[in-house]
Amino acid sequence: MTRIYLIRHAEAEGNLYRRAHGQFDANITQLGRRQVAAMAERFRDTPIDALWSSDLTRTQSTASAVLKYHPSLTMHTTPALREVDVGVWEDTPWEELARTDPEQYRNFNQDPERWSIPGGENFNDLVERMRRALLELAAAYPGKTVAAVSHAYAIRALASRLMGVDFASIPFGDNTAVTTILAENGALTLEQYADASHLGALSTFAHQGLAADHLGKKADGWYEPLALPGEQELYTRAYSETWTASHGSLKGFAPALYLRTAAQRVRQDPLCLAKIYYGDDLAGLIELDPDRGRDDNAGWISLIWVEQPLRGRRFGAQLIGYAVSYFRKKGRDKLRLHVSRTNGDALAFYNAMGFVQAGTADGVGGPLYLMELDIARRVWRLP
Repeated sequence: MTRIYLIRHAEAEGNLYRRAHGQFDANITQLGRRQVAAMAERFRDTPIDALWSSDLTRTQSTASAVLKYHPSLTMHTTPALREVDVGVWEDTPWEELARTDPEQYRNFNQDPERWSIPGGENFNDLVERMRRALLELAAAYPGKTVAAVSHAYAIRALASRLMGVDFASIPFGDNTAVTTILAENGALTLEQYADASHLGALSTFAHQGLAADHLGKKADGWYEPLALPGEQELYTRAYSETWTASHGSLKGFAPALYLRTAAQRVRQDPLCLAKIYYGDDLAGLIELDPDRGRDDNAGWISLIWVEQPLRGRRFGAQLIGYAVSYFRKKGRDKLRLHVSRTNGDALAFYNAMGFVQAGTADGVGGPLYLMELDIARRVWRLP
């Protein structure tokens, strides 16, 4: 009998930014790195004979947890352990899918055998791919113990089939949750599903206030370009509130100049200035400058703002995700912005998002930190 620990990857950008990342390749987050460290301790004294991972960046980064206390192992990768391919949905915000394709969104969550979109992977094909991958591991390591890092939807699909229950009747496992499967005589048996007891306060579900059994969350946002001319008052209000929060007053604030600059960018690319909505209510906006930082292969955020009543609901993180998605498509590998040295709340937020201080600058309203986020796809290794 072969024992297989089937592990979901740590929190990754799609989880944090609330975007559909099936086989879209993305990094793990700051919280994800802490989850990897917790998972390493879980497997510290567990005998492991082989380590496999899906070939995507977020799973390989997670698999480094096993290597910390089992350094003699080699990490092997295979596309057979990848997440479900969500076709034309890849890197689209979940809430946009819920609004634009509600029937297939519901099928994806509740009745996956009826889910069908261009480029999407058939549910039964997904289950068979995962089943075959684990049986091949069992055949390669008979009587051994294997750790295999995969993805939430793929693991849940296989588990529901092994349990003989509907997909919708069991929840998603938390990030780094461990599902134990026994393989013997060409058959798979589920011993334990989605155990995340090693996480404690590091649970993604706890951090984001999300229900474990539902992808479309109440605080997910969808996007729409901000129109200039037409929405000057909204833009000016958002900019003035952000300026005041950063500098303590409107000293040095030049709304006419900022409005003209924003209008010029919108004429070049309407996606440079976008609103995020919570249901039908405005939640915030973001302004991007596609020219600034180009020579350093960086993207620039000129403005990020969230409506006061909705702050702390993770819309800021989703706006960062919008910027990451926008600039990755342009081939940029860094994301930059300025923040006042005195704006403690903003600094704490950007640090939590993974930004680091990359320099200083003199601002109109006072000294500024240059904050930078590495958005290149990189496999992270646990120290």
